[in-house]
Amino acid sequence: MNARFTESFPALRRIATAATAALLLKGTGQAASFDFSGGLQAGNLTGIPWVLESGMWGSIETGSGTGTSQSGFSFFETRNIQQLTFTFGDLELSSFASPGPGTPGFERYTDIDGSSVPFTLRYAGTTVATGTSVYLYGEVENSNDITAVGTGQVILTAPGADPTFFNEIMALTGNTGQLDLVLSGFFPVNQQGLFATTGTFTAVPEPGEYAALGALGMAGFALWRRRRQ
Repeated sequence: MNARFTESFPALRRIATAATAALLLKGTGQAASFDFSGGLQAGNLTGIPWVLESGMWGSIETGSGTGTSQSGFSFFETRNIQQLTFTFGDLELSSFASPGPGTPGFERYTDIDGSSVPFTLRYAGTTVATGTSVYLYGEVENSNDITAVGTGQVILTAPGADPTFFNEIMALTGNTGQLDLVLSGFFPVNQQGLFATTGTFTAVPEPGEYAALGALGMAGFALWRRRRQ
């Protein structure tokens, strides 16, 4: 990663180091991941400054996505990844920093009120796993940057009617059920809080600390690549 860029974003110095760990994990052939495209509906507009003189949204009401590609999951050797879908919702803005003309900003959403909608994975309409959305984090480079990148985390806790995919994820993650999210794109569709998203969920058979570092590394790489473009 470009040294001058990490000087502009001090937090990304740690992310740059973590990127090496992420690439090493990918290189082991043990990590499994799936890419998706989807959307989020935000609500409860606040007066906290965000980008282009808009305010931050106070909550994520609903979110959903559809698989686009995958790597490492034996579940999909005989199945179509594009029939994998997920839903979640009701996360609240828990910490934030407003961006400036030359400084980054971020939004972090968690389940503050204890009433989040379970994260649910479905294949061809049948529930295959459910769990909890731990957090969703998005970051922009400055107050003129309308496309965020970020990270997130999900903990799967129960199988669905078909437990096959859940059991594979549990085996891959050492029974933690942890899926780490990298958001490669998070951008507004309209002024009513609708956002389009793209990203990757990864099940890594390592302690959560290393998995989280890997996710942050890939987020740093996504931000760096977008800056170059």
